[in-house]
Amino acid sequence: MSKTLLHLQIILLAGLYSASLFAQPQLDSYEDGVYRDYIRSVRLHVTGLALTQPVSVLGSMNSLFLSFDELEGSGTRYYFTVIHCDRHWQPTRELLQFDYLHGFREGEIPNYEISSGTYQDYLHYYVSFPNDEIKWSISGNYLLVVYESGQEDDPIITRRFLVTEEAVKTQTNVVRPVIVSQQNTHQEIDFGVETKSLNCPNPRAEISCTILQNGRWATRIEDIPPRMVTGTYLDYNYQGKIVFEAGKEFRNMDISSMIYRSEDVLDIEEFVEGYSTILFPAQPRSRQSYLWRRDLNGMFVPYNRDFYRKAIPPDSLASTLNLVLRHNYREQQLNTEYSEVLVTLEMANTLENGVYVVGGMTDWKMLPEYKLTYDDRVKGYIGRLYLKQGYYNYGFAVPDAQGNPDFTPLEGNWYATENQYTLLTYYRQIGGQYDRLVGAITFDTYY
Repeated sequence: MSKTLLHLQIILLAGLYSASLFAQPQLDSYEDGVYRDYIRSVRLHVTGLALTQPVSVLGSMNSLFLSFDELEGSGTRYYFTVIHCDRHWQPTRELLQFDYLHGFREGEIPNYEISSGTYQDYLHYYVSFPNDEIKWSISGNYLLVVYESGQEDDPIITRRFLVTEEAVKTQTNVVRPVIVSQQNTHQEIDFGVETKSLNCPNPRAEISCTILQNGRWATRIEDIPPRMVTGTYLDYNYQGKIVFEAGKEFRNMDISSMIYRSEDVLDIEEFVEGYSTILFPAQPRSRQSYLWRRDLNGMFVPYNRDFYRKAIPPDSLASTLNLVLRHNYREQQLNTEYSEVLVTLEMANTLENGVYVVGGMTDWKMLPEYKLTYDDRVKGYIGRLYLKQGYYNYGFAVPDAQGNPDFTPLEGNWYATENQYTLLTYYRQIGGQYDRLVGAITFDTYY
């Protein structure tokens, strides 16, 4: 064999090895999920901002913060990587991890601490990224994958997050729909996108927008083309097309204290094994009048109010948000209990497909452990949840035709409901390899 041929073979083998080294993990689905029952209280948000969507600006200093608990853990070594996805949340086949990651293809989660003074033993893990191990170089949709060593195709946790370039300017407006039958129950989103900085010659083919409500990807409206193009300004002022069910303000579950009852809690019981928290029985709201109440738009925040119980009113959401900022790390995460929570939904009749508690704490899914069971003795549905102390938003839902949560039968809709919307603008040049995320803006509705 000649030296030239041998040299070419070595280069080819090195290239194949490099490609395999930076190939993306192969998963069954590319969505938010928790795949072990001993993993709890998973949260991903902008570092230092507990009530934000996981959006990072490319090239900026802001990072994302992942945290979760491992119940009865002994110190598992967890690793994480990220996968670049297209705007439809499928892996970008044209790219290897080498194409969008600087440094290493995986990082370790080295930080964990042991709970202290709690009935439920757990390890609290946390990591912020990008960091010295994992850094991204392009914008777009990303999936965070947490796994044990060598098991990247068998994830423990998956979480969607976004990296944006902030290359466009947007204007948004929330209005009542023009369709008469939807005016009291839905919200319409009108918006415009200024693309001057992109130098985009064919915006109808290269620009695509997605809108999601309260961080729910399952109900997103995507692939929205511009209605009108005027120079570099794209107008999306459709009539009756970009419309969401308004829902109602989320139900609140304040279980931040194991000593004092909040307005949501009927009783708290302490046993040898731990705590049991009983909520006041709830009723369906689909036929009730709309009542505004400040909420977290479906999110949840674990924290422990008992450390400040003498100074903070127990039923104030405003003080809750202040506590999130004031609590030190140990008080908020490591001295915080887990409690069994008894939920009751009073109903005279049963529903064919069952009733679920759904919210950010369930990844907006109908999980088996959050399904309620009908009990004739109380004339209603009951369920026992296992949650960390904190403040939770939730709603009662039934499965729709596609198997997704449907809040309408039990919660109802009203156009004036305060919701949080996220508008995403994607740009993929003709012949481009990936969907760039050139704009991401989050805004609330107010009437």
